[in-house]
Amino acid sequence: MKKYLIIAICCLGAITNIHAQEFKVAKSTGKLVLNLSSAVVEGYDGNEIIFGSEKSQAEMDPRAKGLRAINGGGFVDNTGLGISVVEKGSTIEVNRVAANVEVRIRVPKGVIVSFACRTVNAGNVVFKNMENEIEISTEYNGIKLENVTGPLLVRAMYGSVEARFNEHIKGPISIASVYSTVDVAIPVDTKANIKLSSSHGTIMASSDLKIEMEKNSENDMISYGGLVNGKLNGGGTEFKLTSEYGKIYVRKTK
Repeated sequence: MKKYLIIAICCLGAITNIHAQEFKVAKSTGKLVLNLSSAVVEGYDGNEIIFGSEKSQAEMDPRAKGLRAINGGGFVDNTGLGISVVEKGSTIEVNRVAANVEVRIRVPKGVIVSFACRTVNAGNVVFKNMENEIEISTEYNGIKLENVTGPLLVRAMYGSVEARFNEHIKGPISIASVYSTVDVAIPVDTKANIKLSSSHGTIMASSDLKIEMEKNSENDMISYGGLVNGKLNGGGTEFKLTSEYGKIYVRKTK
């Protein structure tokens, strides 16, 4: 029975590898510009930018076999993933061509990543395990940053931003959402100059973070108001969080 189980598992792994689709670009420095509706971007130790999807466009639509997606923006799917990838000097520019594109991207640590999206039907944007410089500008996307260091510039209009920093924070850090929440976790020993701003929301910070400022209570989550300036562990990295109409949460990294 165990023999058959092992064979079945191996076959399943083989099937997964067959269906997985990848497109690679040899690039370990420069800038990656992503004009997509959603993406999962992960940093890794390597010298190639790897674009991946569980299935190719032809597998998702059998009628598309032998064809490639094009759109009115002049972009052509040259990857089989529903996206256009074009190298322009030190920059790699990526544009969505097909609808409902779900792409995973692995990025070497020396590549700066810029993500922009203005479409209404936008999905989530996830960046994880990144030691790269990141720039994000969106209107409707929800943004999640996991195990990142910065430098970081994030601007969201209607979507929320969640960020979890590791112990090697490299500034400056600037995160803003106009109409939704900004929820950030940082290590307690972070040395930073803190600026928190919310014109119509509440600013909340964990008491485990020893921010040098006047406090309103001794609860675990301490409520401040409006505009807050302070220093964490004597100051250091520039750390700015803004939400005009939403709340700001500043937590310690667990």
